[in-house]
Amino acid sequence: MTVLFVLAEFPKYSETFVIDQIVGLLERGFDVRILAVNRGAEPTPGDVVSTHGLIERTTFVFPRKAGARAGWQVAMQRARDVLPGLPRARVRRALSVRRYGHVAKSLALAGAARRLREPIKAGAIVAHFGPTGVLAAHLRSLGLLDGPLYTVFHGYDLSQHKVLERHSSDYQGLFAAGEEMLPISALWSRKLMALGCSPEKIHVHRMGVDLDSFRFTPPQSRVPAPTRPLRVLSVARLVEKKGIAYLCDAVAQLAWRRVPVELEIIGDGPLQADLERFVASKSLEGCIHIQGRRDKAYVQAALARADVFALPSVTAQDGDQEGIPVSLMEAMASGVPCLSTVHSGIPELIEDGRSGWLVPERDVDALADRLAGIQRGDYDLPAIARRARHTVETHFNQSRLHDQLAARLV
Repeated sequence: MTVLFVLAEFPKYSETFVIDQIVGLLERGFDVRILAVNRGAEPTPGDVVSTHGLIERTTFVFPRKAGARAGWQVAMQRARDVLPGLPRARVRRALSVRRYGHVAKSLALAGAARRLREPIKAGAIVAHFGPTGVLAAHLRSLGLLDGPLYTVFHGYDLSQHKVLERHSSDYQGLFAAGEEMLPISALWSRKLMALGCSPEKIHVHRMGVDLDSFRFTPPQSRVPAPTRPLRVLSVARLVEKKGIAYLCDAVAQLAWRRVPVELEIIGDGPLQADLERFVASKSLEGCIHIQGRRDKAYVQAALARADVFALPSVTAQDGDQEGIPVSLMEAMASGVPCLSTVHSGIPELIEDGRSGWLVPERDVDALADRLAGIQRGDYDLPAIARRARHTVETHFNQSRLHDQLAARLV
């Protein structure tokens, strides 16, 4: 059976859950094909994209990588790509903003209509993120895709203000035409219903982690040795919704209170320079270490030496929210107790005080107090780690989730 993944970009290594899902279905005997609007980063030899030949399975609507080009430059290049297809009625129809909204404005629909000479037939079409589901639905209405459509909703696609404004009417069409909506959390299931999707079409399908890749090593005691600081780790893209600025502020407060804590931050992004300036301004170079992006082996080694994993996610000013961060699942699977916030679907993963800790968004004092309590030995870390691992094994086991998706698509 052929399964077609429709994606905005491929490969996109910040969305490893998509790549893992593709590989999971391949390993279960499906003939997986990919339709991607944009070409992403070049795979490195030996990585999962290379070893499974995923580029060879991909059709790119716009085969040139956008890179760091400005938006107007991308639009001009797309227009040049679409122009030769204008003699074809289907391409001209795909440019109708009245009928197709933003996907017509972006030229993604016309680009796909020009690129696809023949319709792609599949036993199932899986689109990740709501706007890409809209694109897939329109391609199907144009006769360029053939098969039942399943749209996976993750986070920004149901929270970011401009996305909801841009696609409010598009989503109504998707809800009517698509076979199933697959939100990754119960929270997003409720949001889809509030937006007008029929409950019968909504089925929560979570993202998960490969438990074989994260060996469980529980803490050996209730508190780290008094001769060293509490080791706090955060792995995140450095954007507003990850809340790393509040974590750094909490560590600064603990340094002032003379609570021994060290924070290691792995990740890069637009806020990296701001965070580095904050660390320098507070003379915190000895206890906050911003490492930038690192590979999977480095992250796993960092998890092995961490006492606590912290990700104090927040709702960004533009409305953007998390789904349920995979990095928290990976830490919990590894035996590292997690500190996070009451945000989006995170309470569906972490039960405060039992399998980790949750504090209110943007509450620096609460973050600092919780870290200080962990450093003092107020909590039974091994028990929290065992309950966290059990949660991941029960509800966020990637292999089991792939099996469930395979059964749903057949």
